[in-house]
Order: sequence, then C-alpha cells, then structure tokens
Amino acid sequence: MDFSKLQDLLDSQYTWPDKYSFKFVGNEGHRDELIKVIGTEPSSERPSKSGKYISFTFTVEILKSEDVIAIYKNVSKISGIISL
Repeated sequence: MDFSKLQDLLDSQYTWPDKYSFKFVGNEGHRDELIKVIGTEPSSERPSKSGKYISFTFTVEILKSEDVIAIYKNVSKISGIISL
C-alpha cells in the first residue's frame, strides 16, 4: 500500500511535533496489543451497544508524519482491528 498521499495530507494539516488521535475498533482482547504498538494507554474506550466491540482512542504526541504511518502499519498486523 502506498502511504505517500497520507503523508502529504498529514504534513499539510499538522505542524510536527503535534498531538494526533488514532481511533480503532476491536474487542477487549485487542487492548493490550494496541498499547504495545502505540506505547500508551487509550485516551478513551467506548463499548458498542451490544458490548461485542470497543472503540479505542489514543491521543499521542507525534514527532513526524512517518511515525503516524508506522503506527498504522503495525496496527494493521493485528488481526480483527478496524482503523478509523
């Protein structure tokens, strides 16, 4: 997958370093895996109405757009996670 357009968009909308919010949907079992990749606790967690899924938001201080892309690439390796 080519991330050059995402990198251009990030660089046009952010002045690095800056805070960036990542949002993912998974289940409770994904929480620890996401923390390992992102390096911090979620800023917020919200269960779905059925309780089957959880929406995780991580707000992180990012140094450069390449770091955002690296996190998305690493999270994409976790089976069952949806990136928003």
